[in-house]
Amino acid sequence: MLKGEASNFAHLVAHYRQQRGMSQGQLAQATRLSRTYVYHLETGQRTHPSQQVAQNIARALELRREERQQLYEAYQDLTGQLIDIDLFESTLLDLGDLANLLVQKTSYPSHSLDRLWYLHAWNEAAVQLFETEAEMEKSERLHLLGLVFNPAMRRRFRGWEHLARRLVSDFMYNTRTITHLPEYKALWRSLRELSEFKRISTIVYPRSKPAPSFVFQVQHSRLGLITLRTATTVFTGINSYSMVSYVPGDQQTLDIYRRQGW
Repeated sequence: MLKGEASNFAHLVAHYRQQRGMSQGQLAQATRLSRTYVYHLETGQRTHPSQQVAQNIARALELRREERQQLYEAYQDLTGQLIDIDLFESTLLDLGDLANLLVQKTSYPSHSLDRLWYLHAWNEAAVQLFETEAEMEKSERLHLLGLVFNPAMRRRFRGWEHLARRLVSDFMYNTRTITHLPEYKALWRSLRELSEFKRISTIVYPRSKPAPSFVFQVQHSRLGLITLRTATTVFTGINSYSMVSYVPGDQQTLDIYRRQGW
């Protein structure tokens, strides 16, 4: 390859990005790179990207297996480094099972979320805490914001307005790099049909990374007022899943947890 000439790897990155309707800035956000880095990568000025960069690009662009194979072969031609696609895929496929395993094995009420905040897994303690048996029977795929904005659920949250604003702001920040995806757009349209969501989503502005933990209160029909603190685990380097556990926020709630065996 002549100096200054873009490689096949560079052409493929640009091709797949444009095919998916992403700007260089959106790809930069999704991969945690700078926009300048992405520009230099696509124009051939970056000739030795790391394997992690190539893998993050493949993940952010949601490349199919044959597309990933093509990109990784071009990467090997450029750098001389081999990426094991089968090892990479098996790691990704295990994350959903891992999230479910962690949720089921913890004694605290917990659930996992996918990148769009659909509830991926609940444990029994979380179902009891939030009294969601009826909602889970109605739908196989529940969205966290759909539950919070459900009129039947809203009255269970003390200070619902503050909680709703916080969650919508966090959701907008955490999904800011995937707003171009069709599934995100479809979700956003459905969320805007929820009572109060449209109003709140127009007045919150996520300006920075959310704090990892916050406190809120739930009025339980049998256990009384419960004060909860969130504890969130994000899988390092992977944006696909997170796990949220709810730990006691005060002594009264700690006593309730002990009696419940949580």
